[in-house]
Amino acid sequence: MVQVILAGTNVPIRIRHELEGLIGYLRSSPEHNTEKLEHARLKLEELINQFTPEVICAAYARISRSKKNVDELLEEALKDIPRARKSNEAIIFGMGHHSVADHAIFNFNIRGASRLLIEEIEKRRIGAGYTEKSQRYVTFKGDFVKPREYSDQDLRRFEELVKQQNEFYHKTNKRLSEHLKRKFAGKIRKLSDEEAKEFVKQLEGRAKEDARYALSLATKTQLGCSYTGQTLELAIRRGRHGRLQEEAEWFKQLFEQARIYAPSLIQLADPELFRHHNPGQELKDDYFKYAEQDLRRLVEETFRNNHRALDYYKQINRDEFITPPDYKYVTRVKSDHADTNIIAALLYEYSKEDLEDSYALARLLIKEGEAEDFMKKALKHLSEHDKVPRAFEMSSGLIYGAIISATCFAQLKRHRMMTLLSQDYDPGLGFTTPQNIEEIGADKELRRVINNSSELYYEFLPRYGKAAEYCLTNAHRRRVLISINMRELYHVSRLREDEHAQWEIRTLVKNISRLEKEQSPISTMLLGGKHEFQKIHNNAYSEK
Repeated sequence: MVQVILAGTNVPIRIRHELEGLIGYLRSSPEHNTEKLEHARLKLEELINQFTPEVICAAYARISRSKKNVDELLEEALKDIPRARKSNEAIIFGMGHHSVADHAIFNFNIRGASRLLIEEIEKRRIGAGYTEKSQRYVTFKGDFVKPREYSDQDLRRFEELVKQQNEFYHKTNKRLSEHLKRKFAGKIRKLSDEEAKEFVKQLEGRAKEDARYALSLATKTQLGCSYTGQTLELAIRRGRHGRLQEEAEWFKQLFEQARIYAPSLIQLADPELFRHHNPGQELKDDYFKYAEQDLRRLVEETFRNNHRALDYYKQINRDEFITPPDYKYVTRVKSDHADTNIIAALLYEYSKEDLEDSYALARLLIKEGEAEDFMKKALKHLSEHDKVPRAFEMSSGLIYGAIISATCFAQLKRHRMMTLLSQDYDPGLGFTTPQNIEEIGADKELRRVINNSSELYYEFLPRYGKAAEYCLTNAHRRRVLISINMRELYHVSRLREDEHAQWEIRTLVKNISRLEKEQSPISTMLLGGKHEFQKIHNNAYSEK
């Protein structure tokens, strides 16, 4: 079972100063001075009550409307915590200034979470920080989450499948390590002892990163997670209505841990808490309850009702999609029409249809005058407190569709300044096999593991929905939609095209860069991996 522990939060530094003063006060006292010990006890109780990020939020929230300096505002908040909480409630929820909650920071230790749950957790981007245990650097023991959705009989079959996946991982990790040491034996001999030791360590890391393609999405991992107050509230609201029972366990612990220290900052996270602080009012939560499931039904129905007309719209708009001739897994979209891009993004994200079909259907809806009705249905649960779907970030700019493995997705999702929409995993898209696994002749065995995983997934899908994905592996694929600005593309390119980057994401980003260089040769003149920057720079600035 996933475990969530609130590990830290930001509080006024004055509390530390008070504690230091209290230590000095006690050291100067006789050992059995009852009066001073009682004073110390009362002081500690006061400091414990002040140990909340709500104090800083309450003080900073008043800066814009008070003549007092910020030090005085903080002092007032520290002296009266109940009043500080009421101030937060009035400003954040009464006036709608939710950004005040972003002055609060919460640090959580998350243990025993599946890779599948981590993907859901890390969908929160702005106001969030994550550090995850890496399958690239750490050898995994084989621990995995046992989905609560599964019946006892199905759970036994699932456990047998994970046993196969883990056995392949451990056996192949050892074989890959030995293979790579033999493959680079000549280079190792030329290095000094210290250099050779470091290089062998790198080779062992490569072995792990390729062997992990067989690991289940149920594999347990751990995460250091930091949220601002507003992002925390959003994470709880999303998690409450997630599609996995594991997600429900996570959100419940997240909420219970946070409400102890900052109830005034997360009122929208819980209907009961909102009702308590806002008598006579009810939390408008329909968007989180119903929007995603209704969108999936709407998109499925829209594709079903219009599938016969899609071929025509695909044919007349083929020139809007560019794919490298030798790499079919990434496509650039040439469209700056906001309505088309946003509707296509909604159709794409909430289905398993390809990019061209999604754009064809978006154009059909607009042409036939049905787009407005589609959008009204898509947004019908939206309230004044809710943000529109992330697909609205796809209005223009550099847009790419891609097919990637779970391994690649785990790395791509770390780039939170871009927009990344993902479909559910789809075994019909095939799977990714590392070249090193082919070199040691383990690719056929990997295929057997993948096929067994896919078969159980397809059997479980009608019964368990999203939870069927626990059966799948890091080699299985999904479609994603990427919207990125040029500045962020430079950052992604330098990191992911670097010679030390993992091979699959390096190939993906290299092809994205390649497509963009064709479309925008001037602004991409210095685009490339960090290791080759100086060479690219010299070529760009050399006299011709």
